[in-house]
Amino acid sequence: MRFKERYPDILDRYERFWRGADTDRPAMYICFPRENPDASVAPPEYSEPIDRLRPEVMLAGARHALARRDYFAEGFPHWFMNYGPGVLHACLTGGELHVRDERTVWFPPFLEELEKFTELEFEPQGRWWSTIRETTRLLLAEVGDEAVISYTDIGGNADVLASVRGTEPFLLDCAMKPEVVRAAMDHIHVQWMAAYEDQHAVLSEGQDVFCSWWRLPSAGRTYMTQCDFNAMIGPDMFGDLFAPELAAVYAKLDHPAFHLDGLNTECHVPALIEAGVQCVQWTPGPIGSPLKHLDMLRDIQAAGRSVTFAVGNLEQFETACRELDHRRLLLIVDSPNLCPDRAAAGRLVETALRICGKTGA
Repeated sequence: MRFKERYPDILDRYERFWRGADTDRPAMYICFPRENPDASVAPPEYSEPIDRLRPEVMLAGARHALARRDYFAEGFPHWFMNYGPGVLHACLTGGELHVRDERTVWFPPFLEELEKFTELEFEPQGRWWSTIRETTRLLLAEVGDEAVISYTDIGGNADVLASVRGTEPFLLDCAMKPEVVRAAMDHIHVQWMAAYEDQHAVLSEGQDVFCSWWRLPSAGRTYMTQCDFNAMIGPDMFGDLFAPELAAVYAKLDHPAFHLDGLNTECHVPALIEAGVQCVQWTPGPIGSPLKHLDMLRDIQAAGRSVTFAVGNLEQFETACRELDHRRLLLIVDSPNLCPDRAAAGRLVETALRICGKTGA
């Protein structure tokens, strides 16, 4: 997709969001069910759960979803090429993935000693990365004119190490062998960057804007980095073992973001800011409100960084517009309860403008 030509105003607002530039309201990715979906576009069909990762099935899933969605404000057609969170695991020497059901992908541990991790290499010609390349090119060719194709979820490097080693053994490694963990992080950084650059190059063949699974585009290099492992460790260990590698990634991206996932991870925000993150995507947990941590979100914005999260009801939407700096705020609105149709989407934009003081209403 030539996003710059098709959606110049949308791209400009996202660029303002990244910079915290003056604007009249938050950036708002609004998505809702299409009023008249194309019933001729059938859902994907396959026999075994693992078959859903085949390129042609992934394409059928994209077509089916795109035929049923409509967009407003800064919403745009987007397809997440989902091979599981941290698929780099399956693309390393000895790695594999298992698909047990219709929704999840699992990465089995296979390394008994972390010291041997530096012997593993990213294998771009292996089964799964070859499949990801094939799927990327197929999606670009078939639906690339109408949707932004995301990076796959390569993974957070600490999370990949934890999946390769096993979470509990890796926790012990962090406590007892920090020097080995640092060496492993240095090595996986090289493998991760090789995977990232390979996919960025393929995506560049067909689009001029890039996006992760979170719908936050950039005209330059971007990625939604993560370290879900940090929910199990304190800020000192995170700052010592994992934040330096994130800083090395951020130095190579134009617009780096971080997926902060779950309660008790707020303590890592100072290290993320010091590492150079530009945006924090906040996920408070499966049933929590993102606005229960307003002080944290304000602190991130006060440090000159942007924040983004999903809102599920009108109270959350209005509170976010009222209590946060709208120049550095992206709200994801994809709940049919909050926004069932285009008329409701228009009312949300009007509400945001009113709260932000730009309409005089």
